[in-house]
Amino acid sequence: MVTKDTFRQSMARFATGVTVVTTLSGQGKIHGMTANSFTSVCLDPPLVLVCVDFRTSTHGYIEATKAMGVNVLSEKQQDVGRYFARKPADRVGPEPYKYALGQSKLPIIEGALAFFGCRVIDTHVHGDHSIYIGQVEEVVLGNSDKPLLFYESKFTQLNPQ
Repeated sequence: MVTKDTFRQSMARFATGVTVVTTLSGQGKIHGMTANSFTSVCLDPPLVLVCVDFRTSTHGYIEATKAMGVNVLSEKQQDVGRYFARKPADRVGPEPYKYALGQSKLPIIEGALAFFGCRVIDTHVHGDHSIYIGQVEEVVLGNSDKPLLFYESKFTQLNPQ
């Protein structure tokens, strides 16, 4: 049997990009979470997949709005990734980001390499996560900096110095 720790250690060997999944709270305020479980599903129609833990506030907001934004972070945005990786109660101090609402009325984080504004069209529940399939209704391309990566349970860069 594969233990939770062994599985986690093995998955840490798979390098991924880092995203912040954004949505709006019931009061219209930005809410988000750092996620590396993001991938494209198909091109026609344009679909993406994001996995969200049931225990997060983000899960409840996505369930309520059936909408989510996915912001692909640049290597200059480690502080943004760390901020949104914390529980909302632990996000103290100044916010390390600025944002604007896109055409999809979802928060786009300033400096993101790319943004995907999505309408949730399907949900699959497995284990302690919901797998959301989002139809991409808005794309915003940011600058062409290098991406922020996640490897061996920490942020890293393509060419670390």
